[in-house]
Amino acid sequence: MPNRRSLNILSLWVPLAKMRASVIINERSSRTRKHLAELPGLLTARGIEIDSFTVVPHEEALRKRLQRVLKDGATLAIVGGGDGAMTTACDVLAHEVCALGLVPLGTGNSFALTLGIPDDVAGALDVIAAGRIVKVDLGTVNGTYFANFATIGLSAEIADEASHELKVIIGRLAYAIGGVRSFFTHGAFRAKIRWDTGKKQIFTQQIVIANGRYFGNQPVTPDATITDRQLAFFTTTGVSHLEVARMYVAFALGLQTKLPDAIVFSSREIVVKASPKQLVSIDGKTLGKTPARFGVAPRALRVCVPASFDDARD
Repeated sequence: MPNRRSLNILSLWVPLAKMRASVIINERSSRTRKHLAELPGLLTARGIEIDSFTVVPHEEALRKRLQRVLKDGATLAIVGGGDGAMTTACDVLAHEVCALGLVPLGTGNSFALTLGIPDDVAGALDVIAAGRIVKVDLGTVNGTYFANFATIGLSAEIADEASHELKVIIGRLAYAIGGVRSFFTHGAFRAKIRWDTGKKQIFTQQIVIANGRYFGNQPVTPDATITDRQLAFFTTTGVSHLEVARMYVAFALGLQTKLPDAIVFSSREIVVKASPKQLVSIDGKTLGKTPARFGVAPRALRVCVPASFDDARD
């Protein structure tokens, strides 16, 4: 264990003996079926004592179970699932004493990537067992907290179309397959955008607004973090099929901010109005439609992170 005095003052090391842990696993996450049977043994092997171990059938049941364990006094909620499950957990645990321990069982796991948590289950449980807890920012949109990123337009529609069964079988490729129809049928929309220091009106196919660092497995912007009290905004004004395809390829290569039609900025508050109204998705889960008002809740979530996590700042 590193010298604790060298860690940022937002960090806290908590002995497991002082944590009341409840484990909640989302059954619908794409990798739950593969890892569920081994989880109790892996928890025991790391000395993680649990008050309860619950498998829930969907994210609304996850929300209700988290609310229950909060009332029962849990100080550590270990949640297994994908980004949708994590954003549900963040919405419940925002500003609570109870900390979140992540077990990434989803397709993308962008929130875990932002926090530096290993993608493998054993490695993620090692992070929880080490007991380092920090406070990180959460994004908000129309009164709902989210963990990592929100999308408006095409990507939100693709996430809505992606088949759960395909995500279980082929992982991230499910988004590409499920998105073929949306790619060819989704139309450009007029977006009116207002932020802390400016406003703009554009035509676009999609908008990405991130609280965390990653959209998929690429940083939204080079300097995006989950502790800077800022939202990272990204869009492009190219609306043809070729230009949209170019944008996705650039994202895959981490070059999206270098596109000539890219619009990139950071802000604490962002308001987006769209005509026609567009789907809004948070961490791959459909929330509703525009208009959307985004903000930052600084240091709103207590979460387990590895010793290598150095993003915390005053």
